[in-house]
Amino acid sequence: MQGTRKLGVEFGLMALILLTGLILANPALLLLAIPLAVHITLGLLLAGAAHKARLRRSLSAQHIHDGDDIEAELALDEAGHGPDLAMLTEDGALARFISEGSPSLAGRIPANSSLVLSYVTRPMRGFYPVEGAHVSTRDFLGFVAWQGSLPFPTPVWVLPRYDRIGHVQLSPRRTLSRPGTAPSRRDGVGVQFLGTRPYIPGDDLRRINWKTLAHRNQLVTNLYEGERAADVTVILDGRDRIYQAAGGSDLFEQAIRACAALCDSAIRDGHRTGLLLYGERLEWVLYGSGRLHMERLLHGLSRAELGSSEAFAHLGNLPARLFPTGSSIMIVSPFAPGDEQALGMLRARGYEVLALVPDPFPSIRAKQLETVHLEARTRRPIHSKTALSLASRMMAVEQELMLRILMSAGVRVAVWNGNSPLAPLVRAAWRRNR
Repeated sequence: MQGTRKLGVEFGLMALILLTGLILANPALLLLAIPLAVHITLGLLLAGAAHKARLRRSLSAQHIHDGDDIEAELALDEAGHGPDLAMLTEDGALARFISEGSPSLAGRIPANSSLVLSYVTRPMRGFYPVEGAHVSTRDFLGFVAWQGSLPFPTPVWVLPRYDRIGHVQLSPRRTLSRPGTAPSRRDGVGVQFLGTRPYIPGDDLRRINWKTLAHRNQLVTNLYEGERAADVTVILDGRDRIYQAAGGSDLFEQAIRACAALCDSAIRDGHRTGLLLYGERLEWVLYGSGRLHMERLLHGLSRAELGSSEAFAHLGNLPARLFPTGSSIMIVSPFAPGDEQALGMLRARGYEVLALVPDPFPSIRAKQLETVHLEARTRRPIHSKTALSLASRMMAVEQELMLRILMSAGVRVAVWNGNSPLAPLVRAAWRRNR
């Protein structure tokens, strides 16, 4: 609470009148100070309600997906006994994304009532630790005012929106002991035929090969390739320099959506999934499974940001020793020249690698294809003012060459332009090079 200018001026004027009356021994001047004294006393008594405020915030949701709206209500409760004036301002991160309503409201608060601020906000992907709101109050006569921030922590998670890609058939070298969907290369419960062996008492009668019994009069048991859970590592490349050269923050958001879809597919198939954010630093979401772990993965992706660091300027510094041996690795990145060597080394060490590339040149590829068809029909080169710049075409050709090198090294490659469905591309890439 702080004294206002009005209180100081009136108190000084009253003191001056009293001092002058005493010096001049004039009772009339002393009587003039009585109305000022009553006014000041009444103002100080009524000022007690100015700082007895309590803040409440209610949100329609605290976990939403990118593009969804949040209906927010901010209320300032006054426990005083006088009609105070107040201004309530939402100065947190949510105020930057308000689509309906206003971030501030001023009005008079009746006794034991509230000042309510309502608005609709549509925040972008991220984590918003909304701490409080700025409040300014003053008493009815304007003697005492108070302003500051009242705390009311209300964290909001805006998770990335993604499309489900369904089941992806992994085939890592090593699997876990629990059931899953990845072939374990060992006999067990499954649908893929593995071989036969002589019948052992106790074998399931449904697995007996009756055709062999009819032809050779010998009991033989069918073996099926067991399906187990596997370790899956999803890597999001957040190096600032490769996105600046390709598509900026929009391409990075596309990469985050792809990572979320891959994590969702692995979790739904029962695999133990971990997330690595590779950019300015290494940020891990350790391996786990289940719906709660999927929430942790989405929380990690919601806080992902672009960054740069000399230590992680190249994919060659990936902490490969921390990845489970013989596991599956899915990396989402536009990639830069030289990254193919790092992925080739991962493949040589026995990891199953999928490289998902958010396409930074969809228009360039379409234009190149259109130009090729037109030149084939007219049998002459096409030169027009709408032709793409030579530098952009060279970047697209350079990336295409790098992807071909990755495919020749056994890395499964999928290029996604963000508009087409992701599921067919991932499944086609996984079937390739088998």
